[in-house]
Amino acid sequence: MPRPAKTGALDTAAETTRSRILNTAVDCLIDLGVAGTTTLAVQHRAEVSRGALLHHFPTHASLLAASVAELVSRNEKAVSQGRAGAGPADTLVAAVEALAFAARQPAYLAELELWAVARTDAALKQALTTAERGARRDLERVYVQLFGEWTDSEAYDDVIALTLHFIRGLAISENLRSSAGPRERLVAMWADAMRTLLETKKKKRQK
Repeated sequence: MPRPAKTGALDTAAETTRSRILNTAVDCLIDLGVAGTTTLAVQHRAEVSRGALLHHFPTHASLLAASVAELVSRNEKAVSQGRAGAGPADTLVAAVEALAFAARQPAYLAELELWAVARTDAALKQALTTAERGARRDLERVYVQLFGEWTDSEAYDDVIALTLHFIRGLAISENLRSSAGPRERLVAMWADAMRTLLETKKKKRQK
């Protein structure tokens, strides 16, 4: 009888170690960027042995790819924060502003940096593609929470895809030069464009 308990304790310890390594990797990505997030840097920060790190993440690419889920989780929390602090009564503008708020946070920028580095790193690109595919369900859930009233529009999928590209572009631009005025104007303009596209297709479906 004692053996299963011991096995369970070992599994719990292994999961705790894995979580510590993963959270440390995410913190390194945010603080040091991809270039500074080496396996050695993560090992030292997490205070684990080399063997423990390689047991959970055999390659640098697998470690970085595994961090995507945690980055997505942090980004989702940032969206919730943005919604909680939303000012405008217009729900569509408020939803886009919540996404724009999340896109200014370190976790979102760290994820974008991973994508950029993957351009010239085949192993990382492959690992990230798989990781992002797994995170897609969480992203879709967030978008349904934000734009749920528009899901019956024929244009919904395309408009959401365009919104995702808009937010990413805004995040990259604002990383160099952030200005609240122009950002708010662009967000409002995009929300108006979304409404036009969503309502037009909605009317066609109703007919």
